[in-house]
Parts: sequence; structure tokens; C-alpha cells
Amino acid sequence: MKNNILKNNIIKERVSNKQFLFVSYFLLIIITILVYFTGGTSKVYANLMYIPIVMIASTNGIKHSIIHAGLSGLALGYFMPLDVTLHIRQEPINWILRIIIYLIIAFVVGFFSEYSKEESETINQKEDDITKAQWATIYSLIKISEVRDHNTGKHIERVVALSRLLVEKLYHISKYKNYIDDEYINNISKASALHDIGKVAISDSILLKPGKLSKEEFEIMKTHTTIGTNVLLEVKEKYPENKFIELAISITNFHHEKWDGTGYPSGLSGENIPLSARIVSLVDVYDSLRSKRVYKKEYSHKESIEIIKQGEGTHFDPQILNVFISNEAEFKMLFDDIMVDKSEEI
Repeated sequence: MKNNILKNNIIKERVSNKQFLFVSYFLLIIITILVYFTGGTSKVYANLMYIPIVMIASTNGIKHSIIHAGLSGLALGYFMPLDVTLHIRQEPINWILRIIIYLIIAFVVGFFSEYSKEESETINQKEDDITKAQWATIYSLIKISEVRDHNTGKHIERVVALSRLLVEKLYHISKYKNYIDDEYINNISKASALHDIGKVAISDSILLKPGKLSKEEFEIMKTHTTIGTNVLLEVKEKYPENKFIELAISITNFHHEKWDGTGYPSGLSGENIPLSARIVSLVDVYDSLRSKRVYKKEYSHKESIEIIKQGEGTHFDPQILNVFISNEAEFKMLFDDIMVDKSEEI
């Protein structure tokens, strides 16, 4: 996804640069005509030529800016009078120095523009490497989960896809326009994969128990939220500005909170529960209902939807639930497609 975004940005940048190139030469011609018909280079209008030079130097680099600067200098050079009305020509030293100044400005601006672009590309490459490392880490953690519990690993993969679909639907809701953007969508897609990471610390006797958990066992199971959060908090200490880690912490810690405040581990209610956790909470329940477990049968899509509807205003954020229900056919299709893909792999 990020590679596609980068490619699109590169294409847009190239188109934009060509547009600036065209506009710069168009301005060169317009300014040349303006200078002549306003009386010559003795007037202040000749200084307008700096605008297209800087424009092309900052967008198209040294090569194009040097050519443009040379042509700009020649346009206001030998054949351009100092004073049109009095038929006074420029002294050679004036227009020669003007060309030299234009070339220097074009080179300096073009040099720093290219340097800035190279630095930006380096930063983007590092971010891309970090993203790949994040996904590699997540994938490894998923595989660890699969070793202990095959269902948990597949559950995580489906939650990632379902979370992305839900947040993309919420993106079109005016309430979230200033909060959800492309970066948020990409981050929640990755971060949602870590929502059950704390379960690696839960013993097999509880995690894989075929029957209902006892009260004591359930209390232990509930600790997977805080265990996972504590691990991610240690990561956050090393990467305090990483938004992906921040989302992962919110999701891991609060995806079992409920809208009415009866969830765990903190008993948060309403919009005090982070948006990311409210999103993952809903798709987590949907996937769990539709999946077979050692302690329960799988429910159909229709049955799962009916059960989830009962949680409106108690378990789930009513608005997010409404968006989910309004698009339930797409969620069913996505879930079914992933299940088919996984069965084919097996």
C-alpha cells in the first residue's frame, strides 16, 4: 500500500514539475514583452524575471534552471533596450552581469532544491525500511501465535483486513474527517494485528481449554491486554514519536472495553475508549463469532449480525456499529474470501 502511495506521489510530482516548467517559460515570454512595452530594462519590471527562475530552479533542479536562467538573461540582454523611448541600448557589462547573476541564482536555488529532494528521498526510504521491519515483526508474532493456536493466527489476519475495511468506511463520515487519514488507515491496519499479542504469555491450559473458563481462569485470560500493552510500552520508550506504536498500545490495552463501561481492563466508557480500540473491538467480536473455537461452534454471518446488534449502546459504539451494519455485505464477502484463501493454502 505504501509503495503504491509513493509511486503515485512520484507521478504527481513529475506532472507538477512539467507544469512548472511550462509556466516558467510562459512567464519568461510574458515578462520579456512586459519589460519592452513598459520602457526597457531601466524600469523595475525587469526584476520580475527572478520569479520564473526561482520557480523552475526549486522544482526542476540545476540543469533546467541553468538553461532557463541563460535564456532569461539573453531575453533581457543585447537586444533589449535600456530605454525604449529614447532608443538607448544597454551597456554590455550590464546584461552580461545580469546573465551571470541569473545563472548564480539558478544554480544556488537548484542545488539546495536537489539536496532537499535527496534528503527527502533518504527519509522516505528509511520510513519504508521501518514499515517493512514493522510488518516483519508483526508477521513473526502472528506465526508465533499460530504455533500455539492455529485459530489465533488466522483470526489476527482477518482482524487486520476487517479493521482496514471498517476504518475506510468511517473515513467518509464527517465526524472523523479531521481524524482519519491515509496514515491512520495504514497504521491501524498494522497495529490491529497486535491486539492479542499478550496471549503469548497465557498458558496453553487456559488459552486452548475446550470448555468454559472458570472465574479465576478468565481473570488470567483478561491479563493478555495489559501484558501486551506493557511490552509495547517498552518499545514506545525507544520510539516515542512512532504513531503506529501509539495505536497498537491503544488497541491492545482497550479492545475489550465496552461502550457502557463494563469492559476491561480499565472500565472505560463511551468516547473515552480510543477510536482505534472501538473499531477493532467490533471486528474482533464479529470474527470470533463467525469462527469455530475449541469452546464454541461458528455462527453464520446472519446470526453474528443479530448477536452484534444486541450490543448497540452497551458493548459497541452506536455510530461505528451503524456503519458496520450498513456495509455488512462487504464484511461478509471479505471474511468469506479470506476463509476461502486460507482453506486453499491448507
